Amino acid sequence: MGMGTTVRAMLKTVLTTSLIVAVPLGLVRSLGGFEAIELAAYDDFLRRRPVEAMDDRISIVTISDDDIEQLQQFPIHDSTFAQVLQKLERFNPRAIGLDIARDVPQGPPAGRNQLTNVISASQTIVSGCLLSGGETTGSPPAPGTPEGGAAFADFPIDADTIVRRVLLVSVPGASTRPIRVKHACNDPNPANEIYSLSFELARMYLEGENINPEPTDQGEIRFGSQVLQRINSNFGSYADADASDYQMMLNYRGAEPVFREISIVDVLQNKIQPEWIRDRVILIGNTSNVSKDFLATPYLKTQLGLRNMHGVTVHAHAVSQILSAVLDQRPFIRSWSELAEILWLWLWALGSGLLAFYNRRLGLFVLGLVGLSAAVWGICYGVFVSQGLWIPWVPPLIGIILTALGVRLADLASRSGYAQALYEQIRDQMQAGGGRDRKGDYLERLVLRARAVRQKEAMAEMLQDDTLSLATANPEMRALYEQIESKVRRDLATEQAAQMTANPQPRSSTRQAGRIQGLLNRAQQLRNQPTPSNSQPPETLP
Repeated sequence: MGMGTTVRAMLKTVLTTSLIVAVPLGLVRSLGGFEAIELAAYDDFLRRRPVEAMDDRISIVTISDDDIEQLQQFPIHDSTFAQVLQKLERFNPRAIGLDIARDVPQGPPAGRNQLTNVISASQTIVSGCLLSGGETTGSPPAPGTPEGGAAFADFPIDADTIVRRVLLVSVPGASTRPIRVKHACNDPNPANEIYSLSFELARMYLEGENINPEPTDQGEIRFGSQVLQRINSNFGSYADADASDYQMMLNYRGAEPVFREISIVDVLQNKIQPEWIRDRVILIGNTSNVSKDFLATPYLKTQLGLRNMHGVTVHAHAVSQILSAVLDQRPFIRSWSELAEILWLWLWALGSGLLAFYNRRLGLFVLGLVGLSAAVWGICYGVFVSQGLWIPWVPPLIGIILTALGVRLADLASRSGYAQALYEQIRDQMQAGGGRDRKGDYLERLVLRARAVRQKEAMAEMLQDDTLSLATANPEMRALYEQIESKVRRDLATEQAAQMTANPQPRSSTRQAGRIQGLLNRAQQLRNQPTPSNSQPPETLP
């Protein structure tokens, strides 16, 4: 009976507190209240991951400040690009991606014609463009790009300007500005679906492995057995993100250089090895400071010494994540459903409530709280590194702390109120000279009276069990009673001493008080002695 009551009291306190904490936290999270801090936690997970090996399937041809100085060209002339493309194609790369703007002719007119002829005759060159939308009219692909040969170079940007996602397929948006030159990347026709530069380069590489994209029943893209998992607007810790197009999380390989970089001057001067190019994806882009072609990433320190990473390098990471997932089974960034994440939050809150209920010692309580907080972080980080599973840990951590504190405060308040009521009852009994009755149930009745004062239903059920003796079956209550009784005796003794000092009593009164005190001591000794089952009740004290 007592154990069942304790369990019911525990469930009532812990369940109620955990739900009171978890439900508002889940609501605030769904409205985006934790989005900023959770994205920061996601970035921290990325930064803490071990550095991954170089992906030698991708090479980057860079245009640095040194290259600009040596060539004395900025922007690089069309004729120079034409020469670079011709030299690269001699080594039979699988795909060449141009992450540069060629919407305006650069250099002599003859160079423009030369670049147009090289691109139009190639089966491996993919020209990047920028999509229209809002106040942007878009940027066209390089001249000579055949129909269907353009690929957009846009990335979705989060509110804090950091690139955490990548577009795979999209349609140009309507522009609020007048469009003077129409091209594939500013046509808002819904049927005009365009691949991203990274997706198209990955597709061309995998085609060389006899792996072609196929649609799934859910409208996603599959390469072999690997599905490119599309995210929605509430993926992970996002709340109403702009993810109407086909988007994925960008699974960076790290902040350190993980792709081979070749300067454009070295290509022009034939200072490259054929194996750097053959059967590889080649990306060409600006890495000069003057070009300002860089994007903010989750990493605090990159090649540029800050969050920024060259745009062409970000494209290389996007290509690498598709190739690595299809060919190496490297996991994509995934997440649970919203319902599963809410259940995850509540379970941690419930666990911390149980911890607080059973660990009433402050030291164990604090140690357990720290251990539980470390456990939720460790589990979330572990599955993120090993499986690419993004599980929120900030809301569960808040739920752990709030639930534990709530349960502990409720428990302390209950115990404090009960102890105060018990103190008052014992004091009344001692002041009235009451002693233990003949059946020896003085303590039980005293606790019952204290319970009546506090109106505690759980304690009432426990005390209604006639077979329960708190003095013997519940050591904690017995200890509590003895502590309170000792305090009452000290308080009364102090008050009596103060009264005697203020009002000295006659000698006869003092003798009478001593006699009464002796009788009380004798009653106390008799009460503490076990009463044999076949013995008669003691006589009433005179």
